[in-house]
Amino acid sequence: MHLTLEGKTISPEAKSLLIAEISANHDRDLDQALALVDIAADAGWDCLKLQTYDADSLTIPSRHASMRTDPVWGHDNLYELYQTAGMPMEFHRPLFDRARERGLLPFTSIYDPRDLEFIENLGCAVYKIASFEMTFDDLLSAVAATGKPVILSTGMATMDEVGHALDVLDKGNSGPVVLLHCCSSYPAPLDQVNLRAMTAMGDAFGRMVGFSDHTIGARAPLAAAAMGAVAIEKHFTNDPTRKGPDHRFSATPDVMAEIATGVAEIHAARGSGLKQTTEAEQVSKAIGRRSAFALRDLPAGHVIADGDFRFVRPGAGIPANRPDLVRSATLARAVKGGDPITSDDIA
Repeated sequence: MHLTLEGKTISPEAKSLLIAEISANHDRDLDQALALVDIAADAGWDCLKLQTYDADSLTIPSRHASMRTDPVWGHDNLYELYQTAGMPMEFHRPLFDRARERGLLPFTSIYDPRDLEFIENLGCAVYKIASFEMTFDDLLSAVAATGKPVILSTGMATMDEVGHALDVLDKGNSGPVVLLHCCSSYPAPLDQVNLRAMTAMGDAFGRMVGFSDHTIGARAPLAAAAMGAVAIEKHFTNDPTRKGPDHRFSATPDVMAEIATGVAEIHAARGSGLKQTTEAEQVSKAIGRRSAFALRDLPAGHVIADGDFRFVRPGAGIPANRPDLVRSATLARAVKGGDPITSDDIA
């Protein structure tokens, strides 16, 4: 349950790894894409994720009715949509380089086994499998054969489908697999995000689990961090009003910064899980806990009765959860009224 990639750690004990997803928000403009890298770095995120495909990676030219898409995506045909949304292959190297210069871990989602050699030549440390591709066994097998770690999104999936994908990856000897729970709706309604599915998948498959977020705003990713997500992925943009299929549901720079700050604070608040008195509580414990105080002067050799003392604040004497150490005990020395009765006072 620990994975380190180019100095970035994925672990239940670590801060949630923040994955900034450019998606189609490059707008097929390298300067726009490079500006997004800087936004992710400036906002305090850990990783930059691309998507490696062209229209032919995903589908074929066809006017069949099943190829029609909602006009909200900017095109009414899948092939035409992907022609516009796909990142030019020549953008990958400068974006990987800029990401590393800015301290980000760059990696990409792969959609077609034919692109594997190209991505391997980028020195990609980990492969992302998108929710839409998690049932593409040939792709899973090809990625597994690299032996590299895999981050697997699970939007739309049943537990059986997740189990099948893991079987394919495991049989292909892939590296460690991190699951990302996801609601593949754009944007995703908060009441359908179902963050408890992270826990269900972690329990069922014994893998680290994070969250790929498509909601608007910061609430869902921050809640996921509080619930123990090892990684959080989110689409981002510099301007949600820009023309393009993904800008409208992507996080703005201020939301990115809000998430990064919140995740760091949540990680600090989650702590070690060891229940003990913290350093910050020591003063409160000393003042606010009850302990035994003498109600009158008590001589040495006196056997303490209930009317001789009370358990009151502060906690300077024998604690109130050990009344057996006070009642009917013999004093080894005198105790003044108003003073605490300590274990040193008992014979």
